[in-house]
Amino acid sequence: MRAPKLSKSASAVTSQRSRLPAAYKHGAFAKIELLPWEDPAAYEQLRQQLLEEFEPEGVLQEECVRDILTATWRKQRLRDRRNVEMRASLLRPQNRVFEQPPIPLFETQLDKAKYVAAKAGSEEPNLPRDDYERLLSFSAYFAPDASPRLVEGAIGCLPEEYKSHLQTHVPREKYDEPCHWIVALKKEVDGVLLPRVRERRPDPDGYLTAAAEFLTPDKMLEDLAVEERLEAQMDRALRRLFWLKTQKRLDREAKQKIVEAKVS
Repeated sequence: MRAPKLSKSASAVTSQRSRLPAAYKHGAFAKIELLPWEDPAAYEQLRQQLLEEFEPEGVLQEECVRDILTATWRKQRLRDRRNVEMRASLLRPQNRVFEQPPIPLFETQLDKAKYVAAKAGSEEPNLPRDDYERLLSFSAYFAPDASPRLVEGAIGCLPEEYKSHLQTHVPREKYDEPCHWIVALKKEVDGVLLPRVRERRPDPDGYLTAAAEFLTPDKMLEDLAVEERLEAQMDRALRRLFWLKTQKRLDREAKQKIVEAKVS
């Protein structure tokens, strides 16, 4: 029975595959457990790059390149873990305060209380930390039917910079109705003071605690020790690979000399 003819494209693919070293087609070559968030395409790209660089021949050379691949990937995984840990530290609730927008202005205290209660039930508690959150809490206090006396008391509790700003730019005596004054205060806090404080960040001091917890000598030495072990594993695999390649080259040369001797 005559075999079916392949199309030109299929023939080209088949020809290309037939020219690939055995390691490119070895099903067990890239056996490493990828974590759910790791990119299989990035791993495959690294594998192909190592194969093209070292061109392993035979099972033993393939094993050496596989060891190099595994150590290289785990070294990259270690560095990724450092970045993830640092980011997780900086994204703890007490460090996420600048991502919080002020709440809207409601007509009544009852409407605002309902909104705050619903929002509190769906979010993690945030620990008070700095001026931004104090202004955020102050902004959340406003409603047109709020008591002017209580609002003035709340202004007096603010840091001097923000208290002076509001007393200068939104004075109580400038407005005929208390509700107009409260609306103006809300606009000034949300539109001027909060953005001003946010622009001062990132403040390195704001993350000192998280950085101190992460960049401890013990953790740094532990990471360094792991990297050194992985590099030692790569060095052993490289030495063995080069030794195997040298032996194979010498064997070829010896066989070539025998053939040439017989011919002559």
